[in-house]
Amino acid sequence: MATGKAISGAAAVLFLGDKEVGWCTGVSAQETVEYAPIDVLGNIDVYGHEPIRRTVSMSASFVRIKNESLKEQSVWAKGETADVISFAPMEAILIDTTDGTPIFKLEGVYPQTRNWQVQKGSVVTVNATFYAKRMTDETG
Repeated sequence: MATGKAISGAAAVLFLGDKEVGWCTGVSAQETVEYAPIDVLGNIDVYGHEPIRRTVSMSASFVRIKNESLKEQSVWAKGETADVISFAPMEAILIDTTDGTPIFKLEGVYPQTRNWQVQKGSVVTVNATFYAKRMTDETG
């Protein structure tokens, strides 16, 4: 029996501090925990596995509204090397857009890649991927 929660509509809201800087749709996130094998001399089998790091990534489609780019929305680092290095991390919260219920939260979000697409009869969308420090499940 399926135990997943159905939601009516979902979008992620990106925050820089307390300021809402953008909405994204078509959101997908992944959390990965990497393990290193523990080897023991004289034993051919792996003794165990030790967690060594956790990585979090997110991809999203942004619908461009009022011709604002990701840079103009402060979602993407702009400027020279020092500006990219000092780019402030964001927070992304996946919400159910019908009632505002938070579903997932990503902390320490940094932009990684971006691309755009135009289709006949549609608005311009910008697709982007992000790295994050941590992902939490807000639904318990």
